[in-house]
Amino acid sequence: MALALTLTPSSVAVGQTFQAAVTGAAPAEVITFTYDAAVPQTVIADALGNASVTFTATTAGAVTAAGPTSGAATATLTITATNCVVTLTSTPANPAAGQPVTLTATVTCDGTPVEGATVVFATTSGSLGVGVTTAAGQATLTTSLLPTGLNVVTATVIAATTTCTCIGISASANVTVTAASDCVVTLTSTPANPAAGQPVTLTATVTCGGVPVTGATVLFATTSGSLGVGITTAAGQATLTTSLLPAGANVVTATVIAGTSTCTCIGVAATATVNVTAAQNCAVTLTTTPAGPTVGQPVTLTATVTCGGVAVPGATVLFSTTSGPVGIGVTNASGQATVTTSTLPVGSTVVTATVLAATTTCSCVGVAATATVTVGAAPSCAVTVTSTPAKPATGQPVTVTATVTCGGVPVPGATVLFSTTSGPLGIGLTNASGQATVTTSTLPVGSTVVTATVLTATGTCSCAGSSGTGTVTVGAPTGLTALPACYRLNATPLPWAFATATFTATGATPGATVTFHLDGPAGPVVCTAVANASGNASCTATLNIGQVLFSGYTATSGGVSSSSTLSICLT
Repeated sequence: MALALTLTPSSVAVGQTFQAAVTGAAPAEVITFTYDAAVPQTVIADALGNASVTFTATTAGAVTAAGPTSGAATATLTITATNCVVTLTSTPANPAAGQPVTLTATVTCDGTPVEGATVVFATTSGSLGVGVTTAAGQATLTTSLLPTGLNVVTATVIAATTTCTCIGISASANVTVTAASDCVVTLTSTPANPAAGQPVTLTATVTCGGVPVTGATVLFATTSGSLGVGITTAAGQATLTTSLLPAGANVVTATVIAGTSTCTCIGVAATATVNVTAAQNCAVTLTTTPAGPTVGQPVTLTATVTCGGVAVPGATVLFSTTSGPVGIGVTNASGQATVTTSTLPVGSTVVTATVLAATTTCSCVGVAATATVTVGAAPSCAVTVTSTPAKPATGQPVTVTATVTCGGVPVPGATVLFSTTSGPLGIGLTNASGQATVTTSTLPVGSTVVTATVLTATGTCSCAGSSGTGTVTVGAPTGLTALPACYRLNATPLPWAFATATFTATGATPGATVTFHLDGPAGPVVCTAVANASGNASCTATLNIGQVLFSGYTATSGGVSSSSTLSICLT
């Protein structure tokens, strides 16, 4: 079959691109296209005997296509007299199906951008949409509807006001769309245009064949380093909120570093550009601690003053309510001024922080912020009792912890008596967390009710005499016992060094080696330890990203094994 050569368009302006396409070639035949002084282009014909290339017009003349089997064909390119030139590009160059593609048509008249020209973008299947050129002469259209395969896109000027004859001038470009990869990651940010210091929520969506991937670990990062890690939900979304992005364009990348799916998702990534604008001139924020105080409880009011996102030190801030002034504070190097008061009444009180004086390039004087403090009624005293381990063996040390709170707030410095019906176990003093502890190994086998009674305490509550109880069930000796273990993520969680966990077993033979396995006795060994004189053995291991997926572990020694749980540390 003889070659047939077609030029599209066949009449162009200098600088405009045109497509040279042949039909009638032998399948897989190598077709060489030549035009003017342009570098010859070689293309392999497809199964239908079709092949095409794109040239940029320089002069009028012959365009030739030749193949070793089908011979040669020639077509003549005509150069139009108009000085209007249209060029068309696409980004990205090789998109996947469903991926947004931005088409950019540039319209110039004698090399000068043409502003306000209307450009229609189309394929052989129909119109994709219309764009209007900017001052740079560029009209853009973004679409995700191009099908898989070769798409010839044409940009045609349908209206323009210029000294050139631009209407009808067009350019074409080939956009080859590949099949969508199994695993797809998309990344969005909210808000779209944050100010410096404003929290930005980054959301990565991971899908496998269009189905959300649950439990995938996603690393969010910029060129400056890691921002943090998120885990995808049932909707396939992992989120991270940060207020550390600097002003300007920030390219954020979301990369899947772990995930269980039929797709190969690890390493798949997506990027998004977050444009952070400069912060407003002067900003004041007001926070209160604690969030829900009770009457008579001290409340700390903190006003933060910034100028363009930078802390303003030395500013004088007046704190007040509708009842009058609460106090005056001066901002420190972090731009924070604080006042503490215990005079706020029961109910909701609106507190206002107003800048009275400040030395800064911003106009901060008079700028204010408000916060509502809801004060509850005087709290009651509560005592709760817990014990560790939950199921001790006879003779095993048991730590009994009493937590004393006043309206939910820890009471430090309280004296607590621990006792059973057989008599006192000991006395403890609550720490800053309101917790007092005693440790005993004298509890008998069976269930024992332990009572914790507050002997003395200071605070807004009347805690003296308040008590709580807990039941400790002591079992008979069982030999080797694995205790619950938990892991903590490393400061920089790498796939091969993702977390650290400490494994502990009791009841081993003193001097015996205890081996700790993930999962069952035949599972992978993470570490070993030699039992001390009390029969206790403990070791710390670094876990990779796959090992943290195990929910339990087993301690073995001398042919005896004991299993317990493995989970993330919550405290």
